[in-house]
Amino acid sequence: MKRSLVWLGVAGLFVGMLSVGWMFRDRNSNSIDLELIWFQVSDIEIWWVILVAMALGGGLAAMPLSFAWLRSRLLNMRYRRAIKRLESELHEMRSLPLADNQPELREPVDPGSANSRTSARQV
Repeated sequence: MKRSLVWLGVAGLFVGMLSVGWMFRDRNSNSIDLELIWFQVSDIEIWWVILVAMALGGGLAAMPLSFAWLRSRLLNMRYRRAIKRLESELHEMRSLPLADNQPELREPVDPGSANSRTSARQV
């Protein structure tokens, strides 16, 4: 029932837009002469001029938006790759043997190191 109502609504919207477009074409069917900077177009209908102008304006407005969308898409792909790399590194670290099974390999602490200097400063 819900699907048929949605389908009926979409079909009604399509028919409505089709009738609005047909009325727009019918009411703007007068011919004009269009003089541009480099050339002249004669006997062109007004609805064609309006349609082409709207298409060019929409294309010019969509260009910066498409660049922003592409940039965010590439950034998202880069983050996904980094997440996969970090997850695989974490999985490798989980599968390493524990430190208790290996002998400790620590460097001896030098008395002239940074720890002795900070203690001398605090006094």
